[in-house]
Amino acid sequence: MDFECTFQSELQELEPRPSLSIRTRTDVSSLQEVFDEGYASIIRFLEARGKRPGGPRFALYFNMGTDDLEVEFGFPVEEGIEGEGAIRNSTTPSGRAVSALYIGPYEEVEPAYTAMMKWAGDNGLALSGVSYEVYLSDPSTTPPEHLRTWIHLLLA
Repeated sequence: MDFECTFQSELQELEPRPSLSIRTRTDVSSLQEVFDEGYASIIRFLEARGKRPGGPRFALYFNMGTDDLEVEFGFPVEEGIEGEGAIRNSTTPSGRAVSALYIGPYEEVEPAYTAMMKWAGDNGLALSGVSYEVYLSDPSTTPPEHLRTWIHLLLA
């Protein structure tokens, strides 16, 4: 980024919501393609049933390895929609998390994570190693510098 950013971390209690998601492994270089195809397949699945997402798209990252990234991504949905095949029923995370709003390009998110991890350490909080991102903006219509992402680092 061309400017100095500060990230306001806070402790939040996350409430679970029913969702449809896909869980997979990929490398970071393929992540955008996996997301594009996966989110589109979930949207088609919902539309074929006359349904729509119940909220913004999300992703859970279970590790941060660049060669073998484990990720689950999807949309919140209303109760009672049954998944099929790779699209499975799940819930969004629940419990305590260190949270912050990040505004900017996805590929420049690292300083937000660094600031949040420091804040957690400074406040004696143990992180679980799982992060949960909620994508508030549509990247197909929003300039990268204006993309808004809620980042949640789940606590142990």
